[in-house]
Amino acid sequence: MADTARQVLGMLGSRAACLVLSVFTSAAIARSLEPEGRGIYYMAVTVATTATMLGHLSGEQAQSALWTDAERREALAGNSVPLALVLGTLSGLAGTALVAVIGPESLNLPGQFLVVVACLNVPLGIASNYAVNIVLLRGQVRVANWSMLAGALTQCIAVAALAAGERLSVVAALVVWVAAGSVPLVVFIAVGAGAGRHRDLALARTTVVTGSRYHLGPASVFLLMNADIYMLSAFAGAREVGIYSLAVGLAGYIRVLADVVSQVMLKRQFNSTDTESADVTVQITRYAVLLALAPALVLMLSAPVLVSAVYGAAYADAVPLVMLLAPGVMALGASRLPSSYLLRLRRAKLIVVPSVIALAVNIALNLLLIPVWGAAGCALASSLAYVLLAALQTRLFARVTGIRARNLLPVTADLRTLLYAMRRCVPGRNAAASLPPG
Repeated sequence: MADTARQVLGMLGSRAACLVLSVFTSAAIARSLEPEGRGIYYMAVTVATTATMLGHLSGEQAQSALWTDAERREALAGNSVPLALVLGTLSGLAGTALVAVIGPESLNLPGQFLVVVACLNVPLGIASNYAVNIVLLRGQVRVANWSMLAGALTQCIAVAALAAGERLSVVAALVVWVAAGSVPLVVFIAVGAGAGRHRDLALARTTVVTGSRYHLGPASVFLLMNADIYMLSAFAGAREVGIYSLAVGLAGYIRVLADVVSQVMLKRQFNSTDTESADVTVQITRYAVLLALAPALVLMLSAPVLVSAVYGAAYADAVPLVMLLAPGVMALGASRLPSSYLLRLRRAKLIVVPSVIALAVNIALNLLLIPVWGAAGCALASSLAYVLLAALQTRLFARVTGIRARNLLPVTADLRTLLYAMRRCVPGRNAAASLPPG
């Protein structure tokens, strides 16, 4: 438990630093571009991230599923970056072409050039995702930490310099975002963390085929969390997107602690038997619930002051949106470990069906609520869909393992154990101390 806690706290430290840098970067962009300009910037970024998520063909899920075969691990690592760059280039070109066909004005974008710039990040993003997944499967958490921190620091410094010189435009912000997106990949290549000694074309094809079987699930999850942006843009325009996207970004911080735990535990979930993995999933999910609840409460209490103080009075309308999004985002963070367990079973429908159902509900609710309540309706619809997805994944985990869903909920002893483990990792504490009973 102590070793795991140290890994969690190490990654948490880097995530905390990234969070601080992210808040500063986001505030500089928000204040320099104002809501409408931020909406245009975020729309271009959303197009690129959509191309990234739809074009990666769930390679990370395929890597994780195939990682259980030890003989394939070296080739999976060797294939990761080249395969990702090929898929990313094709996906980026497809995304750019699609926007050109439908017209950038339909997305409230002033021109095609913004899409071209943003989509340069697509191959870089997919390659970084593939590489970091290999790094985490190998248990090299520290390398993943430094790569994230280096990317966030690069973006923050560049944005701050441009903002200080009053030269931070939408195009400049996009160029910085693309450049910062290349930094994690450079780190992985420099240290050789995501590389393998050889490549295997047949395994690359197997990876694509395996990932494609799961892809409807992760693609649906991504669309679940981003389709609302497209619908809000169509119904309400760039200014509303700028305010709503800020609320989405703030609510996303709720998942940081739970995501850190799930990433650190990835190796244990996929390098053990089904029974051992299920036991680990139950134990750590109880901690993840606590680690999602705490930041949710902090954010909901601080948002009324935080938003205006950091981002400016023009974004005050984001506060109620944060409140509406918080429960759903918290549920997603808490359910990530059960979702990962379902992936290791290599039964695609366990991943696909819950995601497609939640996406369909999200789209239907957004179409009903956005015309009536605008961004608030969008936030409510999305939060309800997130809770639905978490509930479906938890129910499936309980069904396939025979473990009661209520066993995933924390008890008082879990809070004591979590706090004790964290205290042991504080410098000066006795590392040889044993855990308390229970």
